Amino acid sequence: MSNLLKKALLSFVVMIFLFTATGCDEIIIGTNLEKGDKYYQKGDYQKALECYMKAAEEYQARLGKAYSNKQDAKNDAAKMVEAYCKSGLTSQKLANDSQARAMFEKAIKNNYTITESYYVKQEVQVPAGYVDRWVPAANKQVYVDGHYEDVWKDGGTKQVYVDGHYESKQVYVDDYKEIYVDAYYRADGTYVNGYYKKVKDGGHYETKQVYVDGYYKTEQLAGHYEKVYIDGYYKTVVVDGHYEKVYEPAHVEYKDVYKERTADITIDSAYIAQAKANLPASTTTNAPAATADTNNPLLKAAYEKMTIAYQNYTKAGSPAQGTELEAYKSAQQEYQKILESLKK
Repeated sequence: MSNLLKKALLSFVVMIFLFTATGCDEIIIGTNLEKGDKYYQKGDYQKALECYMKAAEEYQARLGKAYSNKQDAKNDAAKMVEAYCKSGLTSQKLANDSQARAMFEKAIKNNYTITESYYVKQEVQVPAGYVDRWVPAANKQVYVDGHYEDVWKDGGTKQVYVDGHYESKQVYVDDYKEIYVDAYYRADGTYVNGYYKKVKDGGHYETKQVYVDGYYKTEQLAGHYEKVYIDGYYKTVVVDGHYEKVYEPAHVEYKDVYKERTADITIDSAYIAQAKANLPASTTTNAPAATADTNNPLLKAAYEKMTIAYQNYTKAGSPAQGTELEAYKSAQQEYQKILESLKK
């Protein structure tokens, strides 16, 4: 199984786990601002507020670091203002006007002091001595002395002289026999006495030593290596980049020195105007305020429960995961459900 397939399978398993664990029909992904927007659109204001607050904290932390580009700082500040403004709007949905006011007050700020990083040329006295100097890769002419090399020779043919010599050969030899010819008279009357003569009587092969004169013959040669002398020559080789010890006399160098300074930035965001417009509507109390008909018994009871939970939460020092915080969230959700039902 390839690594890419393993990663895809792992991501799928994680998504299934999140779906099962949360019991949601949709897994919310993206930045905290994007998650907050999605929860807000779904009407889950408690989760939306948590995401907006986290986003505000993230951008607030970024503004505490050094920036090499002021525009990046302005972008982060604008995102932070957006997060605070949306936190205020969501707090209003949760009937927590005091928290909404605090968020809107943070969102209306348009001037910020940041830390800006920069470099300056600074004169540095460098004493005499050897330094490691980088030499980039380059082509170099190198002389190669004359030498013998094993050179491959393809197979071929050559003429070879064979000296004269004796060879054993099969030679055909005729067989003869003697026969007696009786006396007879020739046609001219001449008398011929009887005599013996040899006549052929078949033949046979015999092995005999035969002298063969010297001659040339063609022989087939197999491919092979031969020692061949190569004359000295120059060739181009690539020398890799490397460091070399180089002596440098005392001198002055100008180096870039990192420095930081404070700088002011001003941002322009539509969320600033939106936060200002919502400030007069918020209260200055330290407890949630009802935004619907408090004469309704169910709504009034839920509001009182939420107020008590909020007071307990603030007295406990606002622990991030404390039981007081969970009780306050639960009371907010209960109050939100009643508000929504009354609006319908």
